[in-house]
Amino acid sequence: MDSNKVNADKEMKQQGNKDLDQKPNAAVGEKLTARKKMGTITMVTPPSFFQNQNRSFCLVNLSKKDKDNFADQINKYFPKEDITIYLWDDNNFSALDPFATDDAEYEKYLETWAPNKKGRDYTWLLNACRAATTVIMNMDYSSNQMKVWSGYILTMSKTWFINSNEDDSSSFGVLNRNKIQGMHELFPKIKKLKDSQ
Repeated sequence: MDSNKVNADKEMKQQGNKDLDQKPNAAVGEKLTARKKMGTITMVTPPSFFQNQNRSFCLVNLSKKDKDNFADQINKYFPKEDITIYLWDDNNFSALDPFATDDAEYEKYLETWAPNKKGRDYTWLLNACRAATTVIMNMDYSSNQMKVWSGYILTMSKTWFINSNEDDSSSFGVLNRNKIQGMHELFPKIKKLKDSQ
């Protein structure tokens, strides 16, 4: 073995990581430090189930636009909180959602979508609604079968719903007065309720 290499190896062992400790460590860079300050989101979809003590939301049949707005509002109101999201898409992304018509994947989904697919586990949905801190439903995209289950879900005081049909909305209003026009209304109302308690 080369004597220079042996001497270099000895010197490195004696020195240890002293020089490395003084240099910036790539594993603890600016982005990682910033990430520590931000919260994490845990997404749960059927059939998996996960429960913890974090603030949690059960999103039921939200349109692509609603999901995008929800993400924006989470980043605005709860950027540093760990959040669990239970996501249920019964028959979501109906042709009524004008914000995703140019998305090829979305178009493919619409072509193959069938209401009330076999194997839909509504027990999972009910458990997710019970476990969540807040439930948000878009009643515009609910199948007939989902409307049956929504009768129970709407009786929960933590449930908020979106519905553009005023006749349906007034019927649902008998079970739940927490009607919102969109995500922009939801988070200020949640904050106001929390502050008043």
